[in-house]
Amino acid sequence: MRRLAALAALAAALCLPLCAPAQDPSSQFSKAVTLYRDGKMDEALAAFEQAAKLAPTEPLVWNWIGFIHLRRAAYAEACKPLEEAVRLRPNYGEAWTNLGNAYLNTQRTADAAEAFRKATQLDPKAANGFYNLGNVYMRMQRYDEAVAALQKAAELRPRDAFIHNNLGVALQSSGKPGPAAQAYATATLLQPKNATFWLNLGLAANEAGLYAQARAALDRVLILDPKSDQARVALGETLILMKRDTEAIVQFEKLQARTPNDFHVAYNLGLLYSRTSQPAKAVEAYRTALGAKPNSPEVLSALGLLLYRKGDAKEAAKLFKALTDVKPDDATGWINLGAACAKAGDREGAVAAWEAAVLRAPQRTDVRRWLAGAHLERGDLAQAEREYRKSLAAGKAHPEALNGLGLIYDRQGRADDAIREFKAAVQADPKHAPAWNNLGVAYERKGDTAGALAAYRKALQVSPKFADARKNLDRLSRPKPRN
Repeated sequence: MRRLAALAALAAALCLPLCAPAQDPSSQFSKAVTLYRDGKMDEALAAFEQAAKLAPTEPLVWNWIGFIHLRRAAYAEACKPLEEAVRLRPNYGEAWTNLGNAYLNTQRTADAAEAFRKATQLDPKAANGFYNLGNVYMRMQRYDEAVAALQKAAELRPRDAFIHNNLGVALQSSGKPGPAAQAYATATLLQPKNATFWLNLGLAANEAGLYAQARAALDRVLILDPKSDQARVALGETLILMKRDTEAIVQFEKLQARTPNDFHVAYNLGLLYSRTSQPAKAVEAYRTALGAKPNSPEVLSALGLLLYRKGDAKEAAKLFKALTDVKPDDATGWINLGAACAKAGDREGAVAAWEAAVLRAPQRTDVRRWLAGAHLERGDLAQAEREYRKSLAAGKAHPEALNGLGLIYDRQGRADDAIREFKAAVQADPKHAPAWNNLGVAYERKGDTAGALAAYRKALQVSPKFADARKNLDRLSRPKPRN
């Protein structure tokens, strides 16, 4: 996506004082130029070096020596002769440009920027100088300066597609995807068969939320280069953002046919299959992704949730346990592990997981209530009461916590305390059917038949299909046999 400007063009002939024919630097220079034009790079370099011995103060010769080193990719060797050229002629713009390229390719980025900046000062109408300067600023992550330099280059040479493309790169890197898309679009107009420009346009438009433009650009890439996996991935992601899941699946399935074990492709297919109600395919895709990255927290979580919803709580618990090993400080993994253990009938596992969760997220009062419920189920009334109390202390009067306290007191034979908590629960939420039913049971144990009947009827009023309340009401309503 980013190219450097071409190296300096062939220089003009030397104008040097005449010497004896055997020591004529002008003739030696002409010989060197001819050798270069004939493609004899090594011989040309030797000839230019001989010319430098004959005319050591001529900057043109030193520029040529540095230029040939650049052409031979001998960047370190190019620096000294080019430095000599600009020392001898400080206003030698072409030599500054070549020196900038030598510095750039020897990782002397700051020196390269200074050399290119010097070249633009000497020739403010040369697009190449601003183009090179912009590219160096991008490498230095000085994106605003890169944008300014490349905008100047685009003004000077408006029909250069590469300048507009690199301007797009600078704009996108500086967090301006919309203007970047405009620059890339100009590049595609100038070179409509350049797949890279279309790809850049698609990526920038996607980032800018211009999904229709992104899709059109990425479709064009795949016409120009049907094997571009990067474009197909980007197109699939764009279709996901457009909520065109079925079409996105087509793209990712084509990618999977080419790269069957690619993590990114398999993970996206898992998400898409889940969203389109294809759980079996989603599980298969997630397992493929997990094979590529066994410790991926995203896949462990997504596959665990999918299996949990399908009813495979034991397998889900294994995945959530692996997730907590990968991300031990993330409360969500522990919360989900507790839910899976509880669903699988592993009360001890649920308690341990939820205790780990509340250590990491003490503000999660809902998790405290689940933990209290698990303690209650395993008969640890003291621990259950402790967690219910903490839940209530941290927030509003929650009906589940109040109902749980009522159940604890009921088991302890504290009928009045149980009735108080059940009443508080239905006061907090008049539609909490379990608390109404439990209140009926507590009244019944106290011998308050009327109160129990009223509570059971209220439970059925708010939840007509509540089986326990129906049984209790029917039982208590039946006439008692006479002796």
